[in-house]
Amino acid sequence: MRSRPHIRRHPPTTAVAGVALALCALLGGGCGGAGGTHPLGRTAPSAERGSASRAPTAAQAAAFARAVNLTAADVPGFIPSSPHESETPAEKGLQVRLRRCVGPVRLAGGLTQQQSPSFKLKQDVLDLGVSSEVSVARTSAVAARELTAIRGPRARDCFSRYLDLLLASRHVRGAQLSPVSIASGTPPAPGASGSFAWRITASFTVNRLKLSLYTDILGFVLGPARVTLVSSGALRPFPALVQQHLYGLLLARAIARGL
Repeated sequence: MRSRPHIRRHPPTTAVAGVALALCALLGGGCGGAGGTHPLGRTAPSAERGSASRAPTAAQAAAFARAVNLTAADVPGFIPSSPHESETPAEKGLQVRLRRCVGPVRLAGGLTQQQSPSFKLKQDVLDLGVSSEVSVARTSAVAARELTAIRGPRARDCFSRYLDLLLASRHVRGAQLSPVSIASGTPPAPGASGSFAWRITASFTVNRLKLSLYTDILGFVLGPARVTLVSSGALRPFPALVQQHLYGLLLARAIARGL
């Protein structure tokens, strides 16, 4: 019987999902969408919300993030863990290169940026993960500019090159890596200012067996807030119906809470 491939440090699926969420934090942009049978399905633009007449306070932004982010009760059967993992000096250097590539798009002077725990489900061949993040800018205009930037090809190209280098640094013995692919779309987000979606696919071959890892980044901008859902799956994508439910839950909470 053949032994399983040895994975140094973190599994590739953890690397892709963790870095995908880190990218949203880095850019400060909404990543995602909702509805339909595929996270990258397209629809007509949603109605624009007017800018708030008064910027929210830091306390209001923090309360909003706590109210919107995913909790363990939202994902029964999943086990929560810290969304953070240790980084090597080489990986930190790659993040510096990513920032330089993307340019000055980061959330400068934001009011808050909070992540949910990273929820995991591993059963037989199932290896799924999901988490959320809420960031609040000082103004709706800042959030809108960041959304425009992350929708552009430059962010995708920079992130694709970054992921190729990152996965190559997290060795899977005997594995041959394929270039990371990123598909994008503009899914529906009723009531939000705009939305964005990425599906990141990382494939590698071990002993002539091709394996794929999938990460979906779905999110929306609502006034000064950006809410992001990141889900991942090894061998197969995160279940679409569960993903749609969680995205709809985040959107409904954000609209109900308001800023």
